[in-house]
Amino acid sequence: MIGQVLARRYARAIMDLATEKGLVGEIGEDLKNIASLFTLSPDLENVFSDPTVPHAAKEKVFNSIFEKINVRELAGRFVSVLLEKNRIDGIGEIAEAYQHLHDLEENRIRARVVVAAPLGDRDAKRVHDALSKLSGKEIILQVEVDESIVGGMVAYVGGRVYDGSISNQLQQIKDTLSTGR
Repeated sequence: MIGQVLARRYARAIMDLATEKGLVGEIGEDLKNIASLFTLSPDLENVFSDPTVPHAAKEKVFNSIFEKINVRELAGRFVSVLLEKNRIDGIGEIAEAYQHLHDLEENRIRARVVVAAPLGDRDAKRVHDALSKLSGKEIILQVEVDESIVGGMVAYVGGRVYDGSISNQLQQIKDTLSTGR
């Protein structure tokens, strides 16, 4: 892991190059796909993080993988730089930072909503529209089901948490009763 500050610097650098070439969305997809390779195969991550494996061998393996998953040249060159600087273990953080930068430029924000039962299309649209109005940005909504919240929902929008779950309300009642207020 390379940390958020360094990940943002790398993400900004590749974003600037992608902007020059008009490939911002495409490079974001490439970075996400490359990062998912490491998530799907921890052994692959171990090989590329191993300092005893020669750089040339790592690059050869990556180039063959890139051909199979159609990674663009710019993303491939970027990964070569990460390999050379022994920063490949930060590709997931860089991909996330890149996506965040892209979302900011497009006036989007990602929201994760946790509900007790699956939402229908109509309810998901209502939640999407309400969060979009609240944030003033286009929302990219991710819905998760967690029965332990009993009912209501918990929304994570940017750095904010909106907890309207029944389990939270019950906890607040319990806390109020136990303190005697």
